[in-house]
Amino acid sequence: MVKDLEYNCQVSNDTNIGNGNPGIQANINVVSKNILNLKNEIMKKVTSFLKLDDQFICTYDDWVYISDNTNTKTGYHNHISKSNLIKTKEIPQWSIIYYVEMPNKLVGTDGLLYFKTKNGKEVSILPKTNQILMFGADVPHKPELNRSSTNKRVVYASNISILDRNKSYTKLNKSIV
Repeated sequence: MVKDLEYNCQVSNDTNIGNGNPGIQANINVVSKNILNLKNEIMKKVTSFLKLDDQFICTYDDWVYISDNTNTKTGYHNHISKSNLIKTKEIPQWSIIYYVEMPNKLVGTDGLLYFKTKNGKEVSILPKTNQILMFGADVPHKPELNRSSTNKRVVYASNISILDRNKSYTKLNKSIV
């Protein structure tokens, strides 16, 4: 799986390395059997957890995030922005992170994932390989750097919007066509 996600970053025109971005990030443009199977398994878990029936459908905005011990940038962020509306007409409700590979040789707070609660309290967890985390897309979070690691942090991530088939969604911007 790591190789498939790295390959996606190598061939994707929208891969961001540096320039204010932490680590390497790229939208999923290459869909291998492994990536497709992972996405399907995650979606089965999401629809089961949220108890979604056939009335609801989901949109996905998925990407790869890779960070190694040379990455020096991290910061709190959430997954709500105007750019979300480029791909879908709805702001995502959920963010999902699947840890394909986690850093090793962690020292102190290396590798932790921090969240900020609504009252500003900082909480953290140390994710594990093959772990799925799901949280509100509006929740501020940041991955801690992994300065001592010889492994990369390799993550499949996705923002999900849950759409109701009984609701009409209208186009937000006018176009020539």
